[in-house]
Amino acid sequence: MFMKIVNYLNTDKKEVESKKFNIWIGISLGNKYFTKQNIKEYILWALENTKENVVILIADKIHAINYEVRNKYTKKRSLSVALKKGKEIKQSIAKIIRQLPQEQQQKVHILLWNDIENDLEYKSAKKAILTEFKTNPIFYKKIIDIPKENMIFKFNKKEFEILSSYVLNELPIFIKGLKYKKVIYDLIPYPGLGKIDALTLDLLQGKTFPELTKKLKIKHKTAILEAYVD
Repeated sequence: MFMKIVNYLNTDKKEVESKKFNIWIGISLGNKYFTKQNIKEYILWALENTKENVVILIADKIHAINYEVRNKYTKKRSLSVALKKGKEIKQSIAKIIRQLPQEQQQKVHILLWNDIENDLEYKSAKKAILTEFKTNPIFYKKIIDIPKENMIFKFNKKEFEILSSYVLNELPIFIKGLKYKKVIYDLIPYPGLGKIDALTLDLLQGKTFPELTKKLKIKHKTAILEAYVD
């Protein structure tokens, strides 16, 4: 097996293969593409192409949003189920990593959402994005349209606003990278691109919302790959 890169956003093949970026892998609890075998292949590819180390981020806490709206769970139950599922996935990934050579094991770090959300740069970016969401109708629509993408269920306005908070939590990392132990992880491979990726690129380039881009104080380049196990 090998990784098939279909699209490069804000980077190109040469930059990736030159190991310019530290790579992070985002694991969405609801994405069935992330089987044990596919996760292993993503990790192996990342180890071959990363600058130094690899971070695996399990989006457990924010997945509670989906349980609350789609499954009609209470907030408390939603969070409990999401954290439990995240813990199970972390244990499964840790088992995969333990099968790797010792040298490679030391280069892979598994994080849960709680491990990254208190970073000051993350919090600052999230605050700016949330303010824009509340005050700019055009940006509001851009965000709301993201959870509507490929949605087979019908939800009301309030429910879509709740679902959109998943996006509002993710955007700071896509735009500014994931910070762990003072290192910025600035490239993510993911199976499939969508409206959130297009919005990320737009914000990085300062096209539609230049004032928000200025407020985000983006210091370095981040990149996204549409990548599949082939």
